[in-house]
Parts: sequence; C-alpha cells; structure tokens
Amino acid sequence: MFDIGFWELIILALVALVIIGPERLPRFAHDAGRLFRKARNFIQSAKREVEKELQLDQLNDLDESINHVERLMQKSPDRFVREQINSINENDTTK
Repeated sequence: MFDIGFWELIILALVALVIIGPERLPRFAHDAGRLFRKARNFIQSAKREVEKELQLDQLNDLDESINHVERLMQKSPDRFVREQINSINENDTTK
C-alpha cells in the first residue's frame, strides 16, 4: 500500500520511539490505528455514496431512453396509418 520495506519500517519505529517515548508509544499507536480506521471507513462510505449516485444516474438515463422510445413508437408511421384506417372504418360503419 505505502511501499515501505522492512528496514524503512524499523527506522520509522525507532524514530517514533525516540520522539514519542516508550511510555506513550502504545497509546500513540492505538490512536493512529483508530484514526486510520475512521479514515478508511469514511472513504469507503463516500465511495458507496458515489456508486449509488452513479447507479441512480444510469437508471435515470435508462428511464429517459425508454420514454424516448415510447414517444417514437406513438409517432410511428404504421400507428398513424392504422389510426387512419380505423377512423375511416368507423365513419363507414356509422353511415
């Protein structure tokens, strides 16, 4: 993830031990772990929300496409011809 090797990790641990001190190091590590966990949960939550929004956008696009096809079907030439034939037939039967 961070591409840190074994020796780099040892050096970081020694620097943290010197700077923070041996008595406060366990508490610091615990707090750092909690911070990373909260950050990871926040990022995962944000990612899920973005994915959910993208799916809603895709569904809206699909709904628009379906409505467009439906409108085209209502304006289709064969439907127009059929309606004209039906209206002529209705006029003939009423006479």
